[in-house]
Parts: sequence; structure tokens; C-alpha cells
Amino acid sequence: MKKILLLLFINILFQSCWLHRNDEPVSTDSHQSSFEPVTLNRETFESTISVSAPRQIEEAGKIYVNGDIVFINELNKGFHVLDNRDPKDPVNISFIEIPLATDLAIRNNTMYVHHAVDLVAMRYNTTSIEIFHREKNVFPRLNSPDGFLAEDFDVDENQIIIGYQPVN
Repeated sequence: MKKILLLLFINILFQSCWLHRNDEPVSTDSHQSSFEPVTLNRETFESTISVSAPRQIEEAGKIYVNGDIVFINELNKGFHVLDNRDPKDPVNISFIEIPLATDLAIRNNTMYVHHAVDLVAMRYNTTSIEIFHREKNVFPRLNSPDGFLAEDFDVDENQIIIGYQPVN
């Protein structure tokens, strides 16, 4: 009896994986999307990292603490840098502009930042950034707001998708 139940269970399990006539995968065509990609050529994209004056936090993301310095991600814009020697009164000292940045890690005074599709290794001081390595195309390209994959659009590899705009 146990063998029959086991075989029945396995049969039902495998049947759920079979494609039926109405289960055909839906093909996506870039002409169906309500959006079109906004791109930058790679050379321009790679020059978009800079240090600027401190600014107000508008849409905070992840927080990273390294000693007395706190980095707060401004979603897809960069990182606020705060001096936290006095935790009761942290001082906003600068903003690292990194378009499409979502995460960072620090090890041995080297910052590793997710910059759109690239992983960038750099050193930071309060007035400048020294980029010493960029690993290209480590992360997937940005998908459209209506769920289309970046691969569904005809975008040259030398172009980096930095956003999408509605199709008129």
C-alpha cells in the first residue's frame, strides 16, 4: 500500500511539471513595454562617481558603519557620509555620488561599491575618491518598471541602462 501511495505521489508531482497547451511561455517583445531604456555610454558612466557637499537624506537605504564613520545609502544616488564620533550629534560631512549604487562593503580601508552593473573598489577621503579597480558587468542590467528584462531591449553592450522613461 505504501508503494502505491508513493508512486501515486511521484506521478502527481511529475504531472505538475508537464507543459499543457495553454502553459506555453509568454514571449516578451520590447515593443510591448510601456518604457524605453535611458542609457549612458560606458566612458561617461564610469566618470559619474564623485564627492560633493553634504545634502539632506531623502530616501535612505542601507546603513554601514566603519569606525566613527557612518555611510547611509541614498537609494540609487550614492552615500551620505557622517562623522559619528559624537553619536548624539552626528555630522554630515559629504556625499559620495554614485548613480545606481545600492550597497557597499569596506575592508582594509577599501570601499567596494555596487555601481549599476559594475563592482568598484575605491578609497575615500572627505574631499576625493580614488578608484583603483572596476570589475565590469558583475551585476545584472536594470530591468524596466513594467517587468521587461534589460535583454528584451536592443541596447549595445557599451551602453549602460541607468533608468527607463515612458514611451510617448
